[in-house]
Amino acid sequence: MGWQVAVVSDPESNLDSLRIALGQMPVWALTTPERQNALGELNHEFRLFWFPETAFTIFSASFPDDPLASLIDVIPTIAEHHPRFSGLHLFGVESSPRLRSSLAEFGFEAVPDPDSVYPDRCRFAKPLDCISEVPEIVLDARKWVSSEDFYTAFFAAVGAPEWHGRSFNALNDSIGTGGINKIELPYQIVVRNASGMGNEAAALVTNLRDLIQQLHADGCPVGLLVQDM
Repeated sequence: MGWQVAVVSDPESNLDSLRIALGQMPVWALTTPERQNALGELNHEFRLFWFPETAFTIFSASFPDDPLASLIDVIPTIAEHHPRFSGLHLFGVESSPRLRSSLAEFGFEAVPDPDSVYPDRCRFAKPLDCISEVPEIVLDARKWVSSEDFYTAFFAAVGAPEWHGRSFNALNDSIGTGGINKIELPYQIVVRNASGMGNEAAALVTNLRDLIQQLHADGCPVGLLVQDM
């Protein structure tokens, strides 16, 4: 499942650019003949990335002369199809007070977008405290000695594949982008009995806090609560 969704409101983006986006999140795109013809092909190609959700969806403009109104009109439908949806990547609409105020009604806030590859993209996300019923990933650190103990516990809790790398770069990809672990964002990581950790494990948790704060600032619906440290 994906917590982010890209919405392409312009008819110009080609299929190659849509494929790039589909590798990172489900995509909803304004219908065009080319996209209509490629619908089945793209969903087949990316069917396992975001299962059981549909990878690629096309929509018609409810207000042909007002792309922003059409975008806002489709948001509730996107939420119905993507239960964990809390992040938006918007293409084909300009950032404006109207866009920000309209999305604020759904709980979304603008987040920075430092990626120069997409200079025309607008990004929005729901803060964690605006998402109802956020699950907790509870980890007992009482017997953690090394960093390996954290990875073993966290990977078991989120259903990570055996090939998942044991590094912060790998965590950044699997948590932030998603499509890797069985349990995806949003969630809050709760580390209990942290006072019982060894020094190496404690240092890792300190660095983990920095990573989670960075992901959260980037719009990821993830938090970290360390108890008894």
